[in-house]
Amino acid sequence: MKHSPLARILAYTWLIVGNIVILAPIAWMVLQSLKGKLDTIAFPPKFIFSPTLANYYDVLASQGFRQAMLDSIIVASGAVLIGMVVGVPFAYALSRSTIRGRFELAEFILSTKMLPAIVVVVPLLQVYKVLGLLDSRLGLIIAHVLVVLALIVWVMRSFIDALPVEVEEAAYVDGASGMRTLLQIVLPSAAPGLVTVAALAFILSWNELFFSITLTGTNIRTLPVFMGTEYVGFLAVDWGRLSAAGLLATVPVVVLVLVLQKYLVRGLSLGALR
Repeated sequence: MKHSPLARILAYTWLIVGNIVILAPIAWMVLQSLKGKLDTIAFPPKFIFSPTLANYYDVLASQGFRQAMLDSIIVASGAVLIGMVVGVPFAYALSRSTIRGRFELAEFILSTKMLPAIVVVVPLLQVYKVLGLLDSRLGLIIAHVLVVLALIVWVMRSFIDALPVEVEEAAYVDGASGMRTLLQIVLPSAAPGLVTVAALAFILSWNELFFSITLTGTNIRTLPVFMGTEYVGFLAVDWGRLSAAGLLATVPVVVLVLVLQKYLVRGLSLGALR
């Protein structure tokens, strides 16, 4: 299908404008992270200055930042692992089951994403206090499982729905059990979906702030909590270090996306075609 020159010009214009809107905050963070303290608060803003890496050195030298990075990696990885172990079989059961009420159950799972987190955190605080899970990695992992579980179930269900059921029926005829069919046939076929869901769930947990700041104290601080409390004061904000910490905090996510890029493209493409 051919497009007129005007349509192509408008399309490229919108692409350029959209990229500027998306990349402008990131570019501003890069500039702020390379400025000295006085340059970060200068008005009007300085675009010509002597760049420095002092903010990056200070952030990387901070024990608190390194500990927050470790806490975030452990919590996000644990939440994704538990969420996948629970959510993928759940999604398979919703996709292949013929019991009444399965659609209502799937809609109920989705509705949990619409529930305000502040409604859930009050009973969680009371339960965690009794169980001794406050300000612990395990407690925060469980809370993040609640955050990512609906995403895992719904997205994986759509991937499994698109898989041909005849292959599974042939496995059953050959004597394979339901668990063996899931592990050896369904999951390998849905590998792009698994990688996509795991990556999206990791990013969702990595960026989560509300539960992380409510259910933790001094022992556990994820990166969003650390950056929101370490560099933001009552009277001033350390924009240079905050920008450097924010950019460094994106490194694990960027590395994850680059490593899994092939699978993510396949998974997202398959999801779009459905």
